[in-house]
Amino acid sequence: MRKVLMVCTGNTCRSPMAAALFKKAAAERQIEVEVDSAGLQVFGSESANPQAQTVMREYGIDLSEHRSQQIDINALEEYDLVLTMTYSHKRYILNLRPDLADKVFLIKEFADQKRQETNTKKENINRADSDVSDPFGQSVAVYHRTATELLQAIETILDAWQ
Repeated sequence: MRKVLMVCTGNTCRSPMAAALFKKAAAERQIEVEVDSAGLQVFGSESANPQAQTVMREYGIDLSEHRSQQIDINALEEYDLVLTMTYSHKRYILNLRPDLADKVFLIKEFADQKRQETNTKKENINRADSDVSDPFGQSVAVYHRTATELLQAIETILDAWQ
C-alpha cells in the first residue's frame, strides 16, 4: 500500500483538504492508499479551518476531527510520496532532506508528470501555476476553488495509478 503525505503551511486548510479528497477519491476507485497531512509552521493542535470544513462537507467529507500537526522531517522515509502545495514548501523540505528528491513534489507538478506519462501527445507543463493557492482568511468561494484545484490534480494522479 502506498503512503502519501500532503504538506502545506499550517495544516488547517490545503493539506487536510487534499488528504481527505485523496482518501475519498482513492476509495471510490478501490485504490489502497494511506494519506496523512502535516504543516511546516504548525502552532499547537488546531482544528481544520471552518471554511475548509464547510466546503469538505459538500464533498461528503467530515473534517471536524482533524487536528493540525507539524511535519516530522526525520520520518519522511516512511512515505512513498510527499506532495506539497507550493514550491516554497517543496524547497524547504528538500533543503533539509535532499535525499528525498525522488519523492517530494508539488501536487500539481506530480499530476502533470502523471498526465504526461499517460498521454501519447506530450504537452508543455506550465510551471507558473504549479502552486495551489492559499485560501486562508478568504471566502468560502475561494475554498471551493482550492478544492476544485486539488481534486483535479488528485484525480489525474489516481487515474494514472489505476
